[in-house]
Amino acid sequence: MGFIRFDVLGSLQVRCDDTLIQLTGRKYRTVVSHLALQPEYSVAIEDLIRAAWTDKRPSSAHHQVRKMVSALRISLDQDWDLIATSQDGYMLKLSPKQSDVSEFCRLYDQAMSSSLTSDEDLSTAYSALALWRGRPCEGSEPHGQERRISELVEQHRVLLNKTVQGFSNKGRSDELASILHVASKIHGQPVSARSGVTVPAPAARQVGNTHVRETSGSSKPPAPARPGSQFNPRCLPRDLQDFGGREREINELQKLLTKERSHPRLVATIHGMGGVGKTAVAIRVAHRLADHYPDGQLFVSLDGFSSACTASVSNALGVLLRQKGIPDEDISPSEVGRLAQWRTITAGQKLLVVLDDVRNIGQVEPLIPPSNDSACIITSRIILNGIDGAHHISLEVPDEDECLEMLSCMIDKRFDSEETRDARALIQQCANLPLALRLAAARISTRDFLDFRELSDQLSSSDSIFSELEVPGRSLVGRLMTSFTCLEDFDHNRYLRLSLLPCPEIDETSVAATLGVSTDWARRACRRFADRALLQRTRCGTYRMHPLLLHAARLEAEKTITFDEQRRVVRAAFLHYKASNGLVGASRISPSPILDGHVLLRTLTQSAKLATRLGLQKEFIDLCAAWEELLPLLLDTRQQEVVWQLVLAASQQHPDRPTYWGADHEGRSRQEWEMPPEAGGHMDDVTQPCDLGSQPYPGAN
Repeated sequence: MGFIRFDVLGSLQVRCDDTLIQLTGRKYRTVVSHLALQPEYSVAIEDLIRAAWTDKRPSSAHHQVRKMVSALRISLDQDWDLIATSQDGYMLKLSPKQSDVSEFCRLYDQAMSSSLTSDEDLSTAYSALALWRGRPCEGSEPHGQERRISELVEQHRVLLNKTVQGFSNKGRSDELASILHVASKIHGQPVSARSGVTVPAPAARQVGNTHVRETSGSSKPPAPARPGSQFNPRCLPRDLQDFGGREREINELQKLLTKERSHPRLVATIHGMGGVGKTAVAIRVAHRLADHYPDGQLFVSLDGFSSACTASVSNALGVLLRQKGIPDEDISPSEVGRLAQWRTITAGQKLLVVLDDVRNIGQVEPLIPPSNDSACIITSRIILNGIDGAHHISLEVPDEDECLEMLSCMIDKRFDSEETRDARALIQQCANLPLALRLAAARISTRDFLDFRELSDQLSSSDSIFSELEVPGRSLVGRLMTSFTCLEDFDHNRYLRLSLLPCPEIDETSVAATLGVSTDWARRACRRFADRALLQRTRCGTYRMHPLLLHAARLEAEKTITFDEQRRVVRAAFLHYKASNGLVGASRISPSPILDGHVLLRTLTQSAKLATRLGLQKEFIDLCAAWEELLPLLLDTRQQEVVWQLVLAASQQHPDRPTYWGADHEGRSRQEWEMPPEAGGHMDDVTQPCDLGSQPYPGAN
């Protein structure tokens, strides 16, 4: 990880070198702001809870704050030591260069202790003021830090006035233009190069949970806006101009939400795994249907999976009421009151509401507009089939042809035959995931790579596809990891253990055997994971993980699960596969109706890697010996040679283990078993990096 810096003199920003780290979710940003306002000071968890929940706090508040801090640590990657855990809270351990607050306070003390007559002193004062971009923590002001923010604003005012005088004495007032412009926003009044800030920044008084600025001059209060006076709010995010594919799902939603069916359903849910494009589809449909809903199109993100803390029903209602034109002072402080306001002003209206990134039914059901003429589009990574009367669309990973269309739109180019071939190879490496394709297109569009082939070659030689597809402000691995880091601790730990299983197909019996649970528990767990788009059902009782999701889970498992526990899980899997005699029997490794050589080869190549890393070479050799009769039935000669090479490599690491391969192979030397040159000579010719496999992602077809 590079140089980390926290900036709060303006909107909250956390940077690693020149890359902005995403901090999504109001409560998450509020907690980080609270910590960053006072670096080198321990902040109690109770203070962080009060900052994040100004209304009624949930029973899980302590747990949620700990998850937010954990999410911040993950974002900082190798710099976990920047966040110290004390007996009752947390502390950001930042040097002055890592915090604009600390740097400002240091420069402020220097400037105020001088007369600002020398160029060096003026430069110090200018540098201190140039750190400011707006009011501290603008947009995520933490409750309980009002006094600290007021102190900083007052220090800014005092230093600014002194600096203005110093520059005026030198005849250099024109150099302060940019600083004076920012100062006008900070103090809410024009700031000139002659007089500076003539009066202190307006004090803030708190009414309920709303901060109201005191005003000077006329005592007549402004007339309140009439509730719902904004007749046609258009609050949708922009529609992507380079959007491609998904016409079937878009047409289905359009017909559904425009009453073209005899029994229309005006509530639609779109569910699917992270990065599959749910929000993009919802926004495109909403823009197309805007004319059908003249009373407005509203949008709110509930941060169900994209941040460490989800939005509450009360906060979401507040956003929707503001979009409908209700002033802050007229919005009820209670959830019950806000719900009554929402239902009252939307009754009988034709609204289109998009509720994005929903975590559960309880979070979204109160927000669905009550009018029979209004429509609602809901996106989530879980199946919300408990919403009565809703139509559910499962957004799957697109097939290769549709991915090709998406890539063509993203880089605005039609492909020739050679480019099409290279693009298809890249699509397979990205496992058909639209977010991965968009990040790949961004790397090509900005000329980081000249063409698909160069990027594809780089992905093939890289240890991880994630490192090659990172772009500033967008993290593929971060988006995927939020899918399972939001699970309850029990399910989270079990899911990471499932990612260690070497077989690309997971059946309930193998889950039970390797995790040491009952088959009934394994069945329920797999069903829960499938409902959350963490597993994909391939047939009854059989599941797959998307390759990129699997890779992200394995990275997390290697960091968070002890070596001994990883070894225990993989060893139990080997023993189960050995006892089930490969793909044969009631507890076979893969309950496919047709025996699949690709599944078998993928299982053995991944097993060999795990055996090398975890010291399970003996168990791997025993597994291959148990499947000896099965291999010739499912694998061609070249693939069998690859398997034998894996066995030889494992034997060389354990020389005391005899390297036999049954009666048909006795008497042959190890040199005779070396792969012939015409066979390619390396197992990477059979399997792709990152364990994605040489075949297209099965779920895409």
